[in-house]
Amino acid sequence: MIKIKRILIENVGIYRQREFIFEHPCCLIVDRNEAGKSLLANSILEALYPLKSSHLLNNGNITIEIESENDFYQIIRGSNGYRILKNGNPLKFETKNKGRIVKKSPGEIIFNLSREVFINTSFLTQKAGVNTKELYSITSFLERAIDTGFQDTSASVALAKIKEALHESIHAGSLFPFATKGKLDTAIKSWKEKLAQYQEKKSHLKSLTELQADIIEKYAQTMHELEKINNKLTKIESNYATWKIQRDNLYRRELEKLERRNQELKEFEKLVDFYKNFENLKSEEQQFIILYENEIQTLLQSLKSKQQRQKEIKILSKKLYLLVLIIALLSIIAGFINKIFYSGILLSIPLLFYQLKLYSENKKLTNEIKELQLKNTSLSEHAQQLISKFSINDASEFFSIFKKMNMHKAEIKEFIENAKKTEDYKKNLLSEEEIKFYESRILTDGEINYEDIEKYEQKKDELLRTKEELKDKIHQLQRDYEKIIQRRKEIEELDEKIEASEKYLKTLERFKKALQKSFEVIETITEKHHEVWAERLNVSASELLSKITGKTVNISFSKDLSFNIKVPEIEYDLSEKEIETKLSGGMVEQIYLTVRLILAQALSKNIKIPLILDEPFAHSDDERFIRGMKYLIQEIAKSNQVIILSCHQNRLNLLKELEGDFKLISVNT
Repeated sequence: MIKIKRILIENVGIYRQREFIFEHPCCLIVDRNEAGKSLLANSILEALYPLKSSHLLNNGNITIEIESENDFYQIIRGSNGYRILKNGNPLKFETKNKGRIVKKSPGEIIFNLSREVFINTSFLTQKAGVNTKELYSITSFLERAIDTGFQDTSASVALAKIKEALHESIHAGSLFPFATKGKLDTAIKSWKEKLAQYQEKKSHLKSLTELQADIIEKYAQTMHELEKINNKLTKIESNYATWKIQRDNLYRRELEKLERRNQELKEFEKLVDFYKNFENLKSEEQQFIILYENEIQTLLQSLKSKQQRQKEIKILSKKLYLLVLIIALLSIIAGFINKIFYSGILLSIPLLFYQLKLYSENKKLTNEIKELQLKNTSLSEHAQQLISKFSINDASEFFSIFKKMNMHKAEIKEFIENAKKTEDYKKNLLSEEEIKFYESRILTDGEINYEDIEKYEQKKDELLRTKEELKDKIHQLQRDYEKIIQRRKEIEELDEKIEASEKYLKTLERFKKALQKSFEVIETITEKHHEVWAERLNVSASELLSKITGKTVNISFSKDLSFNIKVPEIEYDLSEKEIETKLSGGMVEQIYLTVRLILAQALSKNIKIPLILDEPFAHSDDERFIRGMKYLIQEIAKSNQVIILSCHQNRLNLLKELEGDFKLISVNT
């Protein structure tokens, strides 16, 4: 018997640190709802069969201690993984299978059961049925169950070996003296693909060897095209060389003319830099220099006339001022004569008004003179700024040169253009070596095609490109011809490979037929074993179900582990789908519990694993509850550890007569 001895839960759900010790073979945990019973059950499941991503653990830990007849195990489950200790020593739970790392969970190592089998047999949650499809899909446990109770286990062993041969590992050396690996079907497919590739390659090589005459013909055509391209290149280069010599002679004659003309224009050479600087100025700056002398002369004349008028006003104002003063004095002296006094006053008033007019005019003239002086200063500064660009300090010298330049602008431009043409001609003149080179390229016959000369570089590049393409084509044809010789040898080698591949493929296909026939025969034997095994389950399950329910209830398993139920109150057999709709909740619970107990005994063989049952009789009446609990406590607990979780505290009184047969544990601290 394998027993869970102790579990320590730290920082999981409502448990900060809680220890449970299961000393008795049958432990009954009864407490109120939400007290943590289901959390305890799920903690056991999480430690035995850890999931990759668990919502149960955050930073918590679960430690479980399990005892068998000969060994003591300790499982430490944390948020980052788990460790397994066997008799105090770390236990390796990772193995390599065909290059892949396979991890086994603690439950698979200790109980030798997968998570699916454990959940469907030994671990009962509330309202949980039995997923027989998951059980049936686990071939290794099903075959182990088939062998139970039979002396001859060769059927399932042979079946497993043939499955392995057909679907898992066929390797070279073990069965076949040629390269074969992987599944048998994959090996057959691989050799068929190889055979097809060899045949396709042979067909392709044959078609290539038939191209020999075509290659020779194309080679001759290409050589002829290459010769024509070379002739065209020779002719166009001859025309080009003739044209270069003629153009060189023309340049030399033109150069002599330009040099003679520029000698005649030599006197204007000094004005060239001045002219270039002037041309580099902005249009508005050029216009300013052209108009500067006239504009500055007009401005100075206007300034002079206004200054002269201001001077005249100042003299006239002084005279009027003296006259008014004299009249005023005389009027005061002759004040006793009224007529004379008033006459003086009347005479002074017009003079005063005239003097005010002269004052206003003088003020206006002063402002205008200031504006003209400022404008004169601005024009002079701007002119000096422009003149500084010509590296000339004196303005009169600048305008003197400017006038001369302006008068001989045409001659200066001609000198500059001639100098530029002279440089261009000199650059394009041929050296003695170049003349000799081009003369060696000239043919004695033929006229120049000037249309070709104009596009010489373009046509030459096109011809050279075509020439290179033809050369590449010739080289490729040569390589193709050489390959034909090699391909004849390759065809001979392929014939040998094709013959060997066909032989290997026939061997594999014959082997597959033999395996399939053996599989069919042994599968028939295995199905008969299934039927016998199902019959044995039917007898055991019906006896157990009758003890738990107190009624004559028959259960019938088919060979795929599905089952039907026959109860006294219903005339026909009920299928799995009809059980929950036709029977009471209590009866359904008892049926599923019976199925679990029977499957647990069959699938776990001689390993008596713990049974963890959460509310196994939640929907049963008191009578069924007492009968079921008695069977679990007095019968099942003799061979298997039983841990029962329940929230029905009021039912504890119904179990007083069994008090010595179980241990009561509370989830509270």
